[in-house]
Amino acid sequence: MAGRISARALDTAVVGTAVLAALTLLAAAWLAVPALPPLPLGVAVLGAFAAGAAAIANGRVARRLAKHGFAGRPFVAGHWRLFRIITAALFVAVLAVVVTTIVTQPDPWPAGQPGIVDGHFYLNNHGALAPITESEYRQALKSNGLLFLCFALLFDCVALLTLVWNGRK
Repeated sequence: MAGRISARALDTAVVGTAVLAALTLLAAAWLAVPALPPLPLGVAVLGAFAAGAAAIANGRVARRLAKHGFAGRPFVAGHWRLFRIITAALFVAVLAVVVTTIVTQPDPWPAGQPGIVDGHFYLNNHGALAPITESEYRQALKSNGLLFLCFALLFDCVALLTLVWNGRK
């Protein structure tokens, strides 16, 4: 029947979203460890864009499923509880990273955006520049990236859970 979504397409979307979430979680865990250097900003941006793409694709798949259904039986339909547990584990891991960051770092969320002006390090809070050391600057970079990735991970978890929920039918 025309318009139906193939079972393989749904399975691919679910596995792709799960892998994306796992890689984003790995980057967030890297940033949560104080001794490790910050990741390039592109890693955080790619994680966030991919999370947004997963959420958009999820919406399109859900609308199409409601209208036309599947062509075939997706793997997700037979194992949706397993994928729900995986999604819950990812969500718990995100919370663990956030809690670990708050507990282990002296100032987990800086009071401004880190920046460099004339070779000096500053936190920019709505135009007010507060001087900081280079180590504080690097920590602020890591904290901002971590915050960005944690929000992206929440979108990944919601997209994955919705895809799995739609695939269980």
